[in-house]
Amino acid sequence: MKVLKIHEDDNVAVAIDAIPEGASLTVGGEELVSCTEIPAGHKMALRDLQEGDSVIKYGHPIGHAKQAIRKGEWVHTHNLKTGLGDLLEYEYD
Repeated sequence: MKVLKIHEDDNVAVAIDAIPEGASLTVGGEELVSCTEIPAGHKMALRDLQEGDSVIKYGHPIGHAKQAIRKGEWVHTHNLKTGLGDLLEYEYD
């Protein structure tokens, strides 16, 4: 199972492979255990996040936690409010 932390300031990583619940991983030299199943291409929390905390990907906030998110948990629309508002397209420089 592989995960990718895109930027050193990120608090999420992207699952390259599907990650089963309970899998042990090393990301950026830190050990963590997935506490939920994480589909390939989706985000995983690298630290505990509280409701309202910024979710950082690409070194920038992409949204806010809608609820507490545990380290190793799947981060997606059920617990993440996007910071894109009503934008349907965006560009990353």
